[in-house]
Amino acid sequence: MRIVERLIRHGLMVASLLATAGCAMLPLAEPIAVKDSKAAAASAPAAPPVVTAASAKSPVVAAAPVAPALPPAAQQQFEQARRSLAAGRPDEAERVLSQLTQSHPEFAPAHAHLGAIYRKAGKLEEAVVQLEQAAQADSPPAQLMNELGIAYRESGKFAQAREAYETAIGTDPGYAPAHLNLGILLDIYLWDGAAALAAYERYLALAGADEKVSKWIVELRNRRPPQAMASRKEAR
Repeated sequence: MRIVERLIRHGLMVASLLATAGCAMLPLAEPIAVKDSKAAAASAPAAPPVVTAASAKSPVVAAAPVAPALPPAAQQQFEQARRSLAAGRPDEAERVLSQLTQSHPEFAPAHAHLGAIYRKAGKLEEAVVQLEQAAQADSPPAQLMNELGIAYRESGKFAQAREAYETAIGTDPGYAPAHLNLGILLDIYLWDGAAALAAYERYLALAGADEKVSKWIVELRNRRPPQAMASRKEAR
């Protein structure tokens, strides 16, 4: 109840999949590449670019291990889903990805994208199931674990959210959005100001100037908890 009151009082807005705090977001039109231990790396497409400290505010996807190759017909389905997302037709993409996860349950990127669609639509239980399935692949990328952390946080599973964010950071210490989201979780939901401060400072070190986060740091250093609950938006 105290959390709800504080969020209402300070106007915290839950970020959607396409809204960010000025840092990298997850564009659903691009694949979340996830490695599968059964796949042959030689047959997989090239991985997307890495989100570095210099590019953490750009709308690009994080580099990830290669995904398993699909039969041509299934690959066409996946590309169809991507085109639907790019065209702003998530319902159509959801239908295609749902079919693909059933016909090829080992293809983690389909689970990852379907989970992201579910989360954006407020279907949190379904989102967690799909994102957890994607995360079972070998070496899940930081971007995926960050998305899973957001789904956990929105589901009220704060301990799992923290673990997911920390896993993302362990996978890619330079992935700035995970540091920011961990800071928000520690700040608002877990009431750990010292740890939140460290996470915010690490985010700034990676992402560069960010006026909002700099303000949050000042508020935490001055030990003014009510003001430190000002609107935070999670990063993708």
